[in-house]
Amino acid sequence: MGNTWSGNPTEAGSTPSDLSLNASRRQRGATLMEFAIIMPLLVALLIGIVESGWIFAQYLDVRHGAREGARIAAVNFPEGSDPPSMARTDANRDALVAETCSRMSVASAIDVTFTSTGAAEAPISVAAEAPADTLTGLLDWAFGSLSVSSSTVLHAEQEATWTNTDPGGQSC
Repeated sequence: MGNTWSGNPTEAGSTPSDLSLNASRRQRGATLMEFAIIMPLLVALLIGIVESGWIFAQYLDVRHGAREGARIAAVNFPEGSDPPSMARTDANRDALVAETCSRMSVASAIDVTFTSTGAAEAPISVAAEAPADTLTGLLDWAFGSLSVSSSTVLHAEQEATWTNTDPGGQSC
């Protein structure tokens, strides 16, 4: 009877502590491989969450801009150079679109559409649309070209001095 352990016949002469050390090394290698497989998925998930939040923030900005545009259109901004005439002019419409766009912080081109009959108490429809910009650009292949849009309807408080935009909208 010698001082050998007979628990593993392939490693004759090995002690239990030697086998425990080898098992520990194998376990560390397996853990490293599992981490290498899972890490790209976790990074993609994290980037997706950040991109979704970024696009949602752009949507909120466009939504706010459309609502602000409807509000300033409802109170007849700008009143024009000769308010008593109440003439509906393209210059007033351009000033209204420019003011609406200045209230949004989206970096891309924004299309704004104003529609109304011009009468007091008439509904004013405002639509705003902008291409969504991604923050990292890593997931552009998955989403392609996205856009964020919003529309709002308010009633005019007084007769409008601005004309409707073209159906396709007017860019800022």
